[in-house]
Amino acid sequence: MSGTLWNELMAAVKATMKLILSNSNFKDSFKITVINHGTTARIVFKEQEPNMDLIDKIDFRSGGTDFEHALSLTYDTLLESKNNYDIFTVGFLTDGKDRYPQKIIDRINADTEKVKSKINFNCILFGTASSNLQTIATSLSANYTKAINFEQLKNSFKEIINIGFK
Repeated sequence: MSGTLWNELMAAVKATMKLILSNSNFKDSFKITVINHGTTARIVFKEQEPNMDLIDKIDFRSGGTDFEHALSLTYDTLLESKNNYDIFTVGFLTDGKDRYPQKIIDRINADTEKVKSKINFNCILFGTASSNLQTIATSLSANYTKAINFEQLKNSFKEIINIGFK
C-alpha cells in the first residue's frame, strides 16, 4: 500500500481515533494493538490505551502481502491476551492479494484455546485490487467490507468500533 491509499488509510485511522477519544465509553473500554504487515508482520504497539500519539508509531511498509504471517501473528497475539479480555475486535485490512492462508485458517477454526468465540473478526479490502479476502472472511465467519475511498474506509472503521462496543 502506498501513495494515496496509504494517506487515506492514515486519515481514516486518525478520524477513528478521534471518534474513540470523543466518547468516554469507548475510550475507557478499548485497548488497541496494531500489527503492520506486508511480506512479514510485526506488532507496532500492543494493548495501548487510545491516544493520538499512537498513530505516529504506524509506519509505511512497502512490499508484498503475506496473509499467513499477518493472521498468525494476530492469532498468537490474541492467545497471549486471552485471559485479559472478554472480546477481541479485529480489523484485518489489506489492499493486496495473496495465496489463501490455509494453515492459519485451519488453526484458528480448530481453536483448542477457546479464543475464537471471543473474536469479532472484520476483514476490509481497501482499494480496487482483486483479493481472496472475502473467502478468508467466510472461512472465519467474519464480516467483510470493501472500501474504495477514504469515506468508505472511515465508515468501515466506525462500524467495527460500534460492533466491538456492543
